[in-house]
Amino acid sequence: MYEKLRKRVNVLFEDAPRTSRANELKEELLANLIEKYNDLIKSGNAEDEAVEKAVSGIGDVDELLRGLKENDVFNYEEMKKERKESALIISISVGLYIMSVVVLILLSEVFQVNEVIGVSLMLTIDAVATGLLIYNAISRPKYIKSDDSMVEEFKEWKSSNNEKNKILNSIKSIVWMLIIALYFFVSFIFQAWAYSWIIFIIGAAVEKIITLAFQLKER
Repeated sequence: MYEKLRKRVNVLFEDAPRTSRANELKEELLANLIEKYNDLIKSGNAEDEAVEKAVSGIGDVDELLRGLKENDVFNYEEMKKERKESALIISISVGLYIMSVVVLILLSEVFQVNEVIGVSLMLTIDAVATGLLIYNAISRPKYIKSDDSMVEEFKEWKSSNNEKNKILNSIKSIVWMLIIALYFFVSFIFQAWAYSWIIFIIGAAVEKIITLAFQLKER
């Protein structure tokens, strides 16, 4: 029966572009179809009946196929606009992190301002940059299913997965910017250039821990 399901999916994807993305989408839909078919069999449906019910729940794949031809299953122009906005926010945030270190160096070494004031100003600028990154991560619009079809479930899953990846990448960016700021702070204030590089090793370990925490949460 699984072969029947595969044939039905192959028919649906006859006009799909011959790309790895299209093949990935087809295999994902087939896996979901098989899972739904198994659930229907367990519920007491006959094999042929389970096949028909599973296939009828796929929904409209035309939109997905159009999206594949435009290199994505979502509105390409809208995503392009969102990426530009996201890139602008991230660029500003990175600039603020770098500027905070420059400000600290200027205040401490050039203008001989009290170190507490310099560090406080640096942390304030870093806080603004961190806030922008957090806003960028959580302000992405969530996909809302229009129905309970398999296509809509897949699109919702893909949107959720993309959002989680953006949040994880934003967190990593924040961590590394703070690590760089900490490196310069320790190096300049305590003149510990010979040892402060250890901070980067600690940073790499922290990044791995964050990634592992996200993976464990998914499981």
